Amino acid sequence: MVKLIPILYGNKRYPYGIKPKIKEIPAHFDSKTKIPCNFDYSLHTEYSYYPRKFTSPACKGLIGIKRADKRGVPKLWFDEDWVGDFIVFIFRLVGEKRPPKIIEIHPPFNDYCKNLSHFVDLYEKFEREILNKYPDVQIFIENRYGTQYHGGNFILSTTYDLKKLTKLIETRELKLRIALDIPQLFSAHNMEIGRFSKKRISQIFKELYPIRGYIMSIHLWGKCLGKNKRPTSHVGTLDSYFGGLKCKELSKGNPQEQVRELKVHFLRELHDLLNDGLVRYFVPEVNSNSIHLHSIVKDLISFGFEFI
Repeated sequence: MVKLIPILYGNKRYPYGIKPKIKEIPAHFDSKTKIPCNFDYSLHTEYSYYPRKFTSPACKGLIGIKRADKRGVPKLWFDEDWVGDFIVFIFRLVGEKRPPKIIEIHPPFNDYCKNLSHFVDLYEKFEREILNKYPDVQIFIENRYGTQYHGGNFILSTTYDLKKLTKLIETRELKLRIALDIPQLFSAHNMEIGRFSKKRISQIFKELYPIRGYIMSIHLWGKCLGKNKRPTSHVGTLDSYFGGLKCKELSKGNPQEQVRELKVHFLRELHDLLNDGLVRYFVPEVNSNSIHLHSIVKDLISFGFEFI
């Protein structure tokens, strides 16, 4: 049995009987979200997809953050000044409220941060100061793929990157762990709608077995075909994701048998990967509606995942 701790994402409701006790709180550089007083939370910090105006009150006067952007898209982990300001940013967001349960961070781009070793050099100060103030917080880094940033790519995208990072974590005895975004990982390996196969799905998961002890959170969401038959992220279900369906087609008796087989294979492989006795967090990054979230959660339950 694979056990998952559900995290409340946005205003989407889980199926009956699943009551999240942790809420994800947006903590990007334009965020004005208030920290909850009586609820555990995970800070989802800047992820560098969109341009920002740096209007969050917690950004006020933080020149190291504000000067590190390209056409408005933030350059994460730009230099030591940026790291110092990012620490201040977190402390300001939290203020006198209860400390976060989780802080989720994101990787830099390779046009200014040359490799993962360079990133870890910068990150070490962040971990040290954050844990000094919040000794019980868990810090996760999410693999990233896809952005409006031009000029570089994220340095943590593929299974190769993830394995290299875990070696650095082990060598430097860091507390950092991985929030595995599965759809982004598949995209980084050129697995998109129309390019899925059971063999390729198995290969990706096989690569993760040596590092699964570092994976403490998973992100899962669907895709639907949108305008011009292009896939739209963070909407739909696993059926639309593997089948290349439009969201309105989900009620018409689809998916076809081939799509169902891909989904079943994916769920079985994911269960086997995570069936190691560790309890992990689950973040359903579904922006469409609760019905789609219910579909994904029910798929997981049907393959032996338990939400606790």
